[in-house]
Amino acid sequence: MKALVLFGLTVIFSTLIGCAHSSMRGTVAMKVSDNEAHVCLGDNEVKAGDKVALFRNDCKETGGGGGDGGSGIGICEKVKIGEGKVIRTLNSHYSLIETAPGVKFSEGTVVEKL
Repeated sequence: MKALVLFGLTVIFSTLIGCAHSSMRGTVAMKVSDNEAHVCLGDNEVKAGDKVALFRNDCKETGGGGGDGGSGIGICEKVKIGEGKVIRTLNSHYSLIETAPGVKFSEGTVVEKL
């Protein structure tokens, strides 16, 4: 019985870990410096020299909630904050990008190939 429970928990945990990276696709995973970052775009998605755009989500609550101030409907807009380029792919999951001077980004910033 213990082995069956352990097997079930292992399968569930492995599934969750496997899905975690896929939900990060196209985001800044680690800010290396003010103008460099590791992003979740691998060697099957981008190559050195590819241009990328960086975006932030600008979300506003429109109200209409249940009176608790936080249950209203929100509207989000994807706002372009700058561009950069792929310096090199690191592996099948990550690449190093360099942004244009002055682009303010953080971990979680959305990155898309142009």
